[in-house]
Amino acid sequence: TRHDVTMITVHKLTLRWSNAWLLVSGTHAVLIDTGYPGETERIRTLCRSRNVDPNRLTLIVHTHVHVDHFGCTAELAKAAGCPITFHPADQHLADQKTPLKLTPATFSGRLLAPLFINKTFRNHPCDFPALAGLRLDSFGIPATIHQTPGHTAGSISVVLDDGRAIIGDLLMGGYAGGWLWSHKPRLHYFAEDLPQILTSLDHLLAITSGPLFPGHGGPLQHSDVVRWRANQGR
Repeated sequence: TRHDVTMITVHKLTLRWSNAWLLVSGTHAVLIDTGYPGETERIRTLCRSRNVDPNRLTLIVHTHVHVDHFGCTAELAKAAGCPITFHPADQHLADQKTPLKLTPATFSGRLLAPLFINKTFRNHPCDFPALAGLRLDSFGIPATIHQTPGHTAGSISVVLDDGRAIIGDLLMGGYAGGWLWSHKPRLHYFAEDLPQILTSLDHLLAITSGPLFPGHGGPLQHSDVVRWRANQGR
């Protein structure tokens, strides 16, 4: 799936459990999130189908550090020789020194939590922190990192200058991991801090105007998310 606006092409890479997003501008390509362990070859194949050499990625950004978004980072970054970044508040998740705690935000989350809590992935050092205000221009992408915590303490969104944004698990699209009604905004299954998710979403909606690209399902139209948010209360 391609979503073209101005000079940046946003490619949705649909994986088994989640999405990765590929941002392309000329010879520059930034990958956002890397799926579940074992999906490296699928990501490489999908990159090549978009005329991007996966061994020439400019940067790998993580919206947050969970197994279904960090699973193939070590292999992809090593092959491309590119840096990776995530927010320091998720460093403890990358280190995997304690069992992952998933706080269900929905009934489905309570059912799904046991499938993910004991899953591990190959870690990779963070080359520089994805702090709020970080610009990605030097990697070929006119975009800014914004902190959007709630799903995890270190969750971020990548906001393109044209008003689109990659939002990780701030929200998800549809049901069954995004395979059904993928354009319907809804809460993700898990949230470390549910009120904080709504606060982060309010911030994001105020600075964006175009489609929002979540880690599962999507894309979500900005107007649909605004309407959904209006029904959630505070």
